[in-house]
Parts: sequence; C-alpha cells; structure tokens
Amino acid sequence: MSTLYIDRKNTRMTVSGNTLIFYENGERASTLPLHIIDRICIKGDLALSAADLGKLGEHNIGVLILSGREQQPTIYLPCARKDALRRLAQAHFSQDNTFCTRQAQSWITEKIQREQDLLRELQTRPHRGGHQLHENLEQLEKSRLRLQNPINDLATLRGIEGSAASSTFAAIACVLPESLHFTKRNRNPPRDPYNVGLSLGYTLLHYAMVRQIHLTGLDPCIGYYHSIEHGRESLACDLIEAMRPLVTAWTIEAFHDRILRPEDFTIQNEACHMGKAARARYYPAFENALKNWQGEMRARCVALLRALGKACFNHPQTRACAEAFLEKEE
Repeated sequence: MSTLYIDRKNTRMTVSGNTLIFYENGERASTLPLHIIDRICIKGDLALSAADLGKLGEHNIGVLILSGREQQPTIYLPCARKDALRRLAQAHFSQDNTFCTRQAQSWITEKIQREQDLLRELQTRPHRGGHQLHENLEQLEKSRLRLQNPINDLATLRGIEGSAASSTFAAIACVLPESLHFTKRNRNPPRDPYNVGLSLGYTLLHYAMVRQIHLTGLDPCIGYYHSIEHGRESLACDLIEAMRPLVTAWTIEAFHDRILRPEDFTIQNEACHMGKAARARYYPAFENALKNWQGEMRARCVALLRALGKACFNHPQTRACAEAFLEKEE
C-alpha cells in the first residue's frame, strides 16, 4: 500500500468501480487501481464529489486535504482499516514511561549531535566570542555523554536538552552580526530579527510534520516527550526535535545570504515583526529547504511506526493492535 499525492490544477477525480479516474481540462488523463492506494493527500485545485469521497471511504482509503500557505490539514478522513488500531497503540504507549523516555532520549541525542556539528562549523567563521564557542562545544559534549546511559525520567531529559540549547544559542550570539541584536532565544513574541526567523521556521517545519503524521495514521496530538496540551500537536513537537538544528542553521544562512536583512524588521511594543518584502523572499526559500527535509520527516514517522509495532508485539495488552503495523509504509 502507498500514499498518492495530488497537486494539480484543473483536475477532476472520480471513482468508478475499483478504479480512480483523473480528468484534466475535461479530458480523461489517467487511471489508477484503488487496491494499491492506502491514502490520498490533496493540495491542488482538485474537483472531487461527495459521492466519490464516500466511495473512497468504502474502500478504506484515507484522505487528507491541505489548505493555506502553511498547507495545514483542514479535512482528514482516516484509513479505517488500521488507523484506529495505530492510534490505540499510540495512546497506550504514551502512558508507558519506558517507551516515552527511550524515544525521547534518542531524539535529544540526535539533536545535540546536530548542535555540535553546527557549532563546529561556526568555529570556522569570524566571531566575537574568543573561547566562547569552544566552551559551548564542551558543554554540549558533556550533555551528549550524559545521554550515553539510559535516563528514566523525562524531566531530566528536558533539563539536558534545555542546557544544550542554551549553549548553542550562546554560541550563535557570538557569530551573528551585532545589527541583529541577538543575545538569546526568545519567543511569544520574538524580540529580534533572528528569533523571528527561527520562530517562523520552526512553525513551518512543525506543520509539515503534522501532515506527515496524518499520512501515517497516527494522532499528531499524542506525544511521548511533549505531553498532551490543548491546541498543541505534541507528537509533531516530538518528531521535529532532532530537526530543529536544521532550521537554526538555515536561518543563520538566510541572513548571511540576505534572504533576510536587518532592515526588513521593525520593533513595536517590544515585539519584532518581519516586513512584507522579507516574507516574499522567506517563504519560497524555506519551502525549498522543506523539500530537502521531506525524506527525513517521513523516515522519522516510519521509525516511530516500527517502534510502536515492535512494542505491540511485546506487550499482551496491545498485541491485537500489531496487525496495523505489519504493512510496509511507502
């Protein structure tokens, strides 16, 4: 089974028997057998009748419709055959401390290793920090070494991750131009241009991960490192944790390459705002970066599916859910 992605204009899709039929500009263009499709992701100007949507449901084909610049999921119809079982297992193991800490520890370890790689690269650039970057790297290495042994509570992991992030941003402050007025990570609202770029990038990555999670049949709101909180897709927060340094580094380069410029920003009531011209340059450039990261986002979802499937087989209370994880995700 696989996911079908549709992003075309002037296209109509119908279901006839066991076949999906596409029409472009009124002419029949192509067909596809339904039995090879698990889910359909739609983000173009596609015409689809309610009757055909119902037929897809009868064939247990999940449908995800995306909308807006951030391509947020606006309509989600699950793949009834297995999504309920996957989400049941997902919820069960969100209450299993061993499973939660094991997953979280692997994500935080990867994140810190990427932060180390970033700081090593920054050391090769002109900076104002003297030995600051070297000391920050030493702090990151201490954090990484703590993670070599199993850690059994999430609070400790959060402390390690927070300390590593502080060291990373302290080093970045030594490298960024003083005209950006960056001293540390801040948000809600961001108070300097670099933090504005970071917050927007993290948000766009987050919603891209939400889409991937929907396409694997999991619930984006049930996480393992980030607890359930009203209005938050906690699993998406989990799965982008190790990818955040990619956005951190990309945002540095965005200022270096003048995709973003100090003059693009204004301060009002202690909040920093990105101007329209900057947004026009930012969105296409970040979209290109997201395309490069798409494979990793998908791989992280699939890795979690495999971990849940393995855990189901090994736990008597969830063994009945294991069948939902047997089919290979493509």
